[in-house]
Amino acid sequence: MYIESKPCWKTLCCLVAAGFFLGGVVESNAEDMAEGIAVATSIKGSVQIEDAESHSTQPKLHDTLILNACTVETGKNAHIFLALSNGMGIGIGENSAVRFETFIQKPFTEKSERLSYEPSKSILSVRLINGDLAVVSNNLSPLSAARVFLPTGELQIHSATCIIQYNDMGAQITAYSGLLTYKYPDRKQRELIIEPQSIRISPQSAMLGEVTESMTLSSLPKAVEQLAQATQHASKRVFFKAGHNGHPPRPVLIASPGHLDQPVSRPYEFNK
Repeated sequence: MYIESKPCWKTLCCLVAAGFFLGGVVESNAEDMAEGIAVATSIKGSVQIEDAESHSTQPKLHDTLILNACTVETGKNAHIFLALSNGMGIGIGENSAVRFETFIQKPFTEKSERLSYEPSKSILSVRLINGDLAVVSNNLSPLSAARVFLPTGELQIHSATCIIQYNDMGAQITAYSGLLTYKYPDRKQRELIIEPQSIRISPQSAMLGEVTESMTLSSLPKAVEQLAQATQHASKRVFFKAGHNGHPPRPVLIASPGHLDQPVSRPYEFNK
């Protein structure tokens, strides 16, 4: 991988090393955390969520969901976008299967409520079985951990907007913003994926610890960028207020600016 300057390389290495250390700190404090929640900001087509007891449900728009130990599957021409209580956004494209192995978050108080960054710390572990997954983590706390597991490796998300795709040909990982770290199956070799960059790693090249192909963002289908943009929008659609006495956060849907510009149904006039 080419990096323009040594100072840049040193900075990135420090960021990654800090991420590994803080990840261990977060996991050691997991017992202090509770289940995080998510709000479905957009749903289209057939979407099924199966919980740990194999109970399957069809989520509805604006449902509040507990994703911990759940599997989400989408059908043809279907999608779901989620705003998570740690400030992240998740988008799942058509014909996809995603398992949320862990989503827990430390409860926070009203004094910690924020719109600009995560009010506490959290652990998110997602396994992409197949299909398209978009992840937005621009506001994630440096004390938090966010990982996506693939059949051919593991992706650590620091602060980024990214698309992860997986099929029989392998994994396609695209960073639209921020920084990602991909760990090969042997966990000894890594790839730093820096915006704007897209790489493909086949099952064969994953075992060899090398990238199959690097691409520019302009060469990708327009639908990939649209999935990233929609997930970025979803991450900003909900504000999570602190729960009372350690209860889960309370979601508040944020209306789009266009909604405020709509004419009222019964305008009033005041006489002087």
